[in-house]
Amino acid sequence: MISKHFITEKFADLHLHTNFSDGTFTPENLVKEAMYMGISTIAITDHDILDGIEPGILAGKKYGVEVIPGVELSARSDDDEAEIHILGYYMDLQNEKFRERLLDFRETRVIRARKIVDKLNELGMEIEYDDVLKLADSSSVGRPHVATALVEKGYVTTNSEAFNRYLFDGGPAYVQKKKISPAGAIAMILNAGGVPILAHPGMIQQDIIPELISMGLMGLEAFHPFHSVQLSNYYCDLAKRYKILITGGSDCHGEAKSKTYLGSVRLPYKHVDALKQAKDYVLEMLDTGC
Repeated sequence: MISKHFITEKFADLHLHTNFSDGTFTPENLVKEAMYMGISTIAITDHDILDGIEPGILAGKKYGVEVIPGVELSARSDDDEAEIHILGYYMDLQNEKFRERLLDFRETRVIRARKIVDKLNELGMEIEYDDVLKLADSSSVGRPHVATALVEKGYVTTNSEAFNRYLFDGGPAYVQKKKISPAGAIAMILNAGGVPILAHPGMIQQDIIPELISMGLMGLEAFHPFHSVQLSNYYCDLAKRYKILITGGSDCHGEAKSKTYLGSVRLPYKHVDALKQAKDYVLEMLDTGC
């Protein structure tokens, strides 16, 4: 049992996933866990879906935790095999064009999951797509649900083993996602009134960061479990040099990914204040037509 902390200083975790995408926590359980961990502010940043945000906000009011609306988009340049993940914060949740694009992304996830299952069948693993769909329930279907199906069928013992053996990028059962360009992802978020931030920059080619900033990127996720202290300091310095935002988050997926857990990153609240100011700036630019 985790004892509740008395919060003397406000901290945030701005990169969290729920069971509406590829996490295992419900929005309410995520909020409750944040409260027990002494985190005053969280952002729900599910992949390509906003459905976990409203229940998260309601739970936040119940447990005294501020919940920021967010999303995570996967982008890929035509000449680059590596994915670039763009986090968006404070988008207008009722923006129809934004929601339509997200729905399109989720529909392509369904097609991708079917193709992954087909590849696994060719490798001799008898799993059904319906099994995967049941595990996803109402959430955005993805590789973690396929991994869980493999565990339940006894082909692997853990989700991590499923990824390491079959589902990793370029693996025997890997299927590439539908492409959206980094510029497209950034523009999507900005046009919905949101603030685009580069997720875990330590996992991409460094020379693309200035180009992303020229496209409208407004910050770097300097603090992430996969970043060393030295790397986090580097990205903080880089953000200051370009006069853009500094954010951070644990990238928690609950039990789906054991290496990232809620509260492993505790971002000082001053960075949330800066994020809110950036949101106001984006809205002002949209209002003036800039």
